[in-house]
Amino acid sequence: MKKWKAFAHKNPARLAAFVSSTVALVMAAIIPDMPVEAAVAFVLSALGLGEYAQRVENVKTDLALHTDIEDVEEVE
Repeated sequence: MKKWKAFAHKNPARLAAFVSSTVALVMAAIIPDMPVEAAVAFVLSALGLGEYAQRVENVKTDLALHTDIEDVEEVE
């Protein structure tokens, strides 16, 4: 379980895309005349998952921007 959590934290955008596409394909195959309400609920949940993925990526970017970079000698 820890490996899955680590993967989800390192790759949230990939996981969100995979889950969204998988659910959409399965639902389209199983229930071709799916009601509009169910489709709207899925879209809203996918948007929420995308928002979470974006927030995690923002945290990773902020951490990367605030790390010290070793001094590099200039090449003349």
